[in-house]
Amino acid sequence: MKRNAAIRHRRLQGVRPMNHARSAVRLAVATASIALAVSSLGWVPAASASATAAPQIGAIGALPMVKKVKTKITKQPKSATIGRYGTRTSATFTVKAKGTKLRYRWQYQLTGTTTWTSIARATKKSYKAKAADWSAGAKFRVVVKGKKGTAKSKAATLTVLYPTNTPAADAMAQFGLTGITQGIDLSAWQYGISMPSITSWVGGDGFVMLRNGSGSRPINTSFVNPCTKANTTTGSTPITKDCAYAGLADATTNAGRRLGHYWFNGWIAPMDSTPAQSFAGGYTPEQSATQFVTWLLSDGNYTTASTDPLVLDIESGSAWTKTIDGKTKTLKLRAWTSPEALAFLNTVRQQLTSQGYHANLYVYMGANNASSMSNGTYVWTDVAAITRLWVASWGTDNGRIPTALPKTGPWPTWSIWQYTDNARVAGTGVGGLDADIAQADAWTPKS
Repeated sequence: MKRNAAIRHRRLQGVRPMNHARSAVRLAVATASIALAVSSLGWVPAASASATAAPQIGAIGALPMVKKVKTKITKQPKSATIGRYGTRTSATFTVKAKGTKLRYRWQYQLTGTTTWTSIARATKKSYKAKAADWSAGAKFRVVVKGKKGTAKSKAATLTVLYPTNTPAADAMAQFGLTGITQGIDLSAWQYGISMPSITSWVGGDGFVMLRNGSGSRPINTSFVNPCTKANTTTGSTPITKDCAYAGLADATTNAGRRLGHYWFNGWIAPMDSTPAQSFAGGYTPEQSATQFVTWLLSDGNYTTASTDPLVLDIESGSAWTKTIDGKTKTLKLRAWTSPEALAFLNTVRQQLTSQGYHANLYVYMGANNASSMSNGTYVWTDVAAITRLWVASWGTDNGRIPTALPKTGPWPTWSIWQYTDNARVAGTGVGGLDADIAQADAWTPKS
C-alpha cells in the first residue's frame, strides 16, 4: 500500500514511475554511442576494460581518456669516439621519443655497406656498443614504433681509435713540440720478445728503456724465474737481477738504438716493521744503488762515453705475507720517499763519477705523485734539483698520445713521457707494451 501511495503521489506531481531495468539498457546504449563518437575523434579510454562491457551506472565521468600520440624522435643518438684498448672501450647510444606504446629496435650499418641490420636483443632506449664487437666507422640508428606510426633516428657513427705507430710525430703535431723521439720500456716480463720488431718500431733515433734489477720481492721469497721458468729464491737480500736485461741491452746496442736503465724501488729497512726485518733484511737505499751500478757496469753496454738515463722507478708494489713465530704478517711494498730516493740517487752519482762515468739521473713516477704537495710545497723538490723526470701519464690508455700534457710538479717539464701501457708493436709476439716519447735533450745529464 505504501508503494502504491508513492506512485500515486509521483503521478500527482507529474513524474512517471521508474522502470530500473529499462533505464539501465537505455543508459548502456547511450554510453556506447558516446564511446563510439569519442573513439572516432582519436580518443580511447585509458582503462583496459572491454569495449562491449556494460558500463556501471554513474561511472561515465570517472573514465580518464588518453590521446594517441604520433610517434616522433625528440632527441637523436650522438656519435662517439672510443679506444680499442684502454679505459674507455665502449659507448652508449641513447634516443628519446614520444608516442603511445613505443617499441625500440637498434640497427647497424658497417662501413662500405648500405644495409641496415637489426641487432639481436637491442630493444631498449639505449644501446651499448663495445669496441671489441664493432669495426671503426660502424653506424647505428634506432627504429621506434608506436600506436600512431614509426620513426627512424638519424645515424650515429662509432669511431674506434687504435694504438698509434707514430707517437713522436703525433705529439709534435698535437703540442707543437720538436725533436721528439719514441721508445719502448721492457723487462723480464717481455722475455723472448722480438727485438728486431721493437728496434724497427722505435726508429733509427729511438730508444729502449730496460729494467736492470728490482727490490720488489722480500728476502727468502720463492718465485719462478720468468726467463728460465725455474723455481728460485731471493735469498738473504730482497733484490733480483732482471734476467732479460743483458740480452735486451745487447740487442738494442747492436741495432744502434739508445738505451736507458732503471731500478724498481724495493724493500728497505724503514718500511719493515717486523722485529727481525723479515721482509727487507735490513737492506738500504744505498745498498740498492750499489747493486744497480754493479750490474750496470758489468753488462758492458754502459761506457764512460754513455749518457744513458739512469732511473729510480718510484712506485708501490705488491702485498706479501710471511709466517713469523707462528703468526702471519702482511706488508705492502710502498713507494720510496724523497729522502730514500735521494740516498739512492746520490750513491749512484758518487760511485759512477768517481770512476769517470756520467750520471744522467732520473726518477720515474706517475704524474699525480710527481705533482703531490705537502704544506704548500712540492714533495719532490729536492729530488727534482738533481734529476730529470720520466713521467707516467696515460690519459684513457688507448695506445695514443693523451689529449693533455702531464703534470710535472717541481720539474719544469718532462724529459721522457710514458704515455701508455697499451702500445701494439706488430711482430713482437706480445700484447700491450709500455711506450714512451722523449725530449731532444733527454740523454743530456742535468747540470
